[in-house]
Amino acid sequence: MFENIFGGGEIKKCCQRVRDHPDDPEAHFQLGAACERRGKIPKAIDAFKETLRLAPRSAEAHFNLGVLFEKTGDGDNAIVHMNKAGTLFSERGDEGNKERARKRLRQYYEKFGFRGKEGGAAR
Repeated sequence: MFENIFGGGEIKKCCQRVRDHPDDPEAHFQLGAACERRGKIPKAIDAFKETLRLAPRSAEAHFNLGVLFEKTGDGDNAIVHMNKAGTLFSERGDEGNKERARKRLRQYYEKFGFRGKEGGAAR
């Protein structure tokens, strides 16, 4: 019961921050993270997409979208966003997160039946 009360409050605070600062990508990112924690996947996806509209090079938003699209079974978008996350992490020298993204990318290729660039999609 307390989790529902406090979790909903977190989302409300994030929504208010987005209303107060609609051009702040961090506000949208925090809303996406709060929605994801509460299992509101479509709302989380929308918030992370808005983050990317405002900050297209957000590796974290791409990573989170990759995870969410994998959860919803959308392999194409999961792979696109995880690949972009890995590239952006690499460009900024964040080797730890780059490896996390690459590991998930390999899992997504296997899960969704992709063979990579040489072989094309297995579907």
